[in-house]
Amino acid sequence: MPKPTRHQETRTILAISLPLMAAYVAEMGMVITDMIIVGRLGSNELAAVGLAGDWFYVLMLIGMGLISIVGVLAAQSLGAGNRDGVIDAGEQGMIAATIAAIPVMLSIWYLGPLLAAARQDPDVIQLITDYSRPLTLSVLPGLWFAVLRNYITALAKSSSIMTITVAALLVNLFLNYTLVYGKFGFPALGVVGAGYGTTIVNWLMFFALAAHILKSQIFRDYRPSIIPRHCNGETLKEIFALGLPVTATQLLNGAMFTVAAVLVGMISADILAAQQIVYSVIYLALSASIALGDAVKVRVAYGIGIRSVDAARQSAHISFFLAAVAIVFASAFLWIFPELVVGIFLDTADAANASVLLIAVGLSVYAGLFQLFDGVLIVAANALRGLRDTRSPLWISMIGYWAVGIGFGTWLCFPMAYGEVGLWWGLILGVVFSNLLMFWRFRRRLAHAEKSLMSAVPSVASGPA
Repeated sequence: MPKPTRHQETRTILAISLPLMAAYVAEMGMVITDMIIVGRLGSNELAAVGLAGDWFYVLMLIGMGLISIVGVLAAQSLGAGNRDGVIDAGEQGMIAATIAAIPVMLSIWYLGPLLAAARQDPDVIQLITDYSRPLTLSVLPGLWFAVLRNYITALAKSSSIMTITVAALLVNLFLNYTLVYGKFGFPALGVVGAGYGTTIVNWLMFFALAAHILKSQIFRDYRPSIIPRHCNGETLKEIFALGLPVTATQLLNGAMFTVAAVLVGMISADILAAQQIVYSVIYLALSASIALGDAVKVRVAYGIGIRSVDAARQSAHISFFLAAVAIVFASAFLWIFPELVVGIFLDTADAANASVLLIAVGLSVYAGLFQLFDGVLIVAANALRGLRDTRSPLWISMIGYWAVGIGFGTWLCFPMAYGEVGLWWGLILGVVFSNLLMFWRFRRRLAHAEKSLMSAVPSVASGPA
């Protein structure tokens, strides 16, 4: 199969990533909606839902990272013309997601008691428990939805994800408003209502996407069974072998944010609340990079499937450029209008929120710089995964995010007494160092893939360089 032209590949990457981008913004919108709604109850409620939401996201990465490899397997099989391999990737992904859900659900159920050991405010801990218990029921549909999303992304048919997720955002807004404040005859459940609302929405999203895949004619040639017809041990083993390093990497990356939140929570509850506001802005801005990361991962794998390293390289370079442009605009907005952004989350007229607002505006400067580098890093890591190198992003995260970022940031924060600002400088230095390592590694893996193809090795880029 011929290599796509640069124009064709740019259009394909945008066709995959733009709907995903809108979907990720909508998903983040659900989290932000929860924070805005409960934020009107008080800063403790805001801190609790923000911190619990962070940990929920981190723990979901146990499954999300594992099943993200479904897209790589399906895309490479698609490029190689292997229809059965495409379908099998989706079906075995559903089995892998079900297995992964067990430890995730247990961890979320006991999230409150676990965080109590980290010297957090007791009132915040009780609110976290109230919110996280109903949220446990959203794990299975959330992971199943992620499998199907990875699957149709590999087929470059991701537009339906945007429609479903944007609709879910509106439903989430209505449900949380109704259940948190007790509207339309329902009792006021507070943070518990936010947990139930989000869980209901996750189940609705899964059922909607499953129905679309089963009914739409665009999937007639590659339609998987939502309930797997059999267990393919070889494919399942490959998903775990390639996916577990992704899980570990994403856990490290997600936990970095959460550990940083715990560290500032040890300083004061106001700083923790401000940190959660800044995190929400970062997560929203990085939606573009996450979507482009999903696109580059499957397009690099597709390039290897058609046995063209030039096609894989072209897909990566286009995605790097698009990510850089998107994040520059997002960072510039945060730098220019910090008060406007921060004011969305808390009532600026309430004197009790003055301290949180002031701290959050100050942190926005560092958040914009961090997200600028982290956005490109996300795409580069996924380009490596498209080459079936899922281990390099793991050790790069250990060195860059943790040894340099958290390590140096903690030293600046506490022994050097720079507080939350010192912690952010450490995180920025860590992500810059990670970028240097990631791009160096990607160039080496491409060279290895090219050598493998020239030697006519069927499974390229699967072994260590």
